[in-house]
Amino acid sequence: MAAADFNVSKFKGALPGGGARPSLFEFSLSGLDSTLTGMGNINMYCQVSALPALTVTPIEKMYFGRTVKIPGDMVYGDLTTTIYQTESGTERIGIEAWMDSINGHIANTNKLDTKYAYYAKGTLTQYGKDASTLSTVNFIDCWPQTVSEIALSYDTASDIEQFDVTWSYNYYDVKFDKTLYT
Repeated sequence: MAAADFNVSKFKGALPGGGARPSLFEFSLSGLDSTLTGMGNINMYCQVSALPALTVTPIEKMYFGRTVKIPGDMVYGDLTTTIYQTESGTERIGIEAWMDSINGHIANTNKLDTKYAYYAKGTLTQYGKDASTLSTVNFIDCWPQTVSEIALSYDTASDIEQFDVTWSYNYYDVKFDKTLYT
């Protein structure tokens, strides 16, 4: 950018409302099998998330000695969240019970009535500073792939336990507030 193009007012004008804030979000789950309980208010305890990476993988073909790249398959990155642990522990217990229902720890079998019962819909909603919804991302056929450890230490007396969950899903769709783009 040339120095002559530098204009603070122009830059501020390009960010109406001051720009989106990464701390204004909520993650929730819906459509869980009715036998899966104890998840607690996961939307209240999810304190970190990220919009996953999205990649269109290239298909490379040779043509007259050159590599031609053609758009190929869409690959969705995993969704990762960090969740606060309450003293009752229902958040982690609920997720572990969900994972156990998908593939039991002991019997190595699926405990749910139908083969699709282990899926849920994860919803990541971003909010504006005025509490309006900026975008909603629905993660379709979502299920917990990995639950991280909870670090325990005498050195962290003034902290809250937390753990990460990596969620797998088949795809996501995004809905934006249309008034922002008109």
